[in-house]
Amino acid sequence: MRTSFFLLFFLLSVQLFAQEVDKPFDLRFGLGTSLLGSGDILTITLENELNYKLTKYFTTGLSLNYGRSNNGVYGTTSYIQGNLNVFISPFKNTRKNDFRIGTGVSLYNVSDTHLLYRWFDSSGELVEINYDVDVRKSYGYNIILEDTYSINSKLLLGLRLFTQPYLNGDINSGVLLKFGVKL
Repeated sequence: MRTSFFLLFFLLSVQLFAQEVDKPFDLRFGLGTSLLGSGDILTITLENELNYKLTKYFTTGLSLNYGRSNNGVYGTTSYIQGNLNVFISPFKNTRKNDFRIGTGVSLYNVSDTHLLYRWFDSSGELVEINYDVDVRKSYGYNIILEDTYSINSKLLLGLRLFTQPYLNGDINSGVLLKFGVKL
């Protein structure tokens, strides 16, 4: 009887001593808009980001972004971008709400496409269309403000404001709504 009472007590108390382990990795997906170039091309932006929590104050993140616009100075503009960032959480990143400030490096590749000319025959039928594509790459740096809320132990919801000045004179600034999961 004494052994079974001790075993029952031990099994019931295991839950009291168990602590939730804070997972160091999370994966976040963002959707938003940005102003590209010199601020004259409005793009829809998608982001995938993998974060690793270094300490209760510091986090590092690796992200890949894609943006596209069908209006602005060019007929079509699209970009792909890679970022490596470091974030500081002044109020700790161990709470339900994580406000963080970040900076890092960025590399992007932009393709601008615009119509050069259209040629019609005498009956008005379109015969030829010619487009011009300008491609440029540049390095830059990131300035980021982000606030993330832990919905539960696995799911995250956040908002990111960012600006990215590039060495070629371009700038990319915008806002993203982010959804994430702790891995």
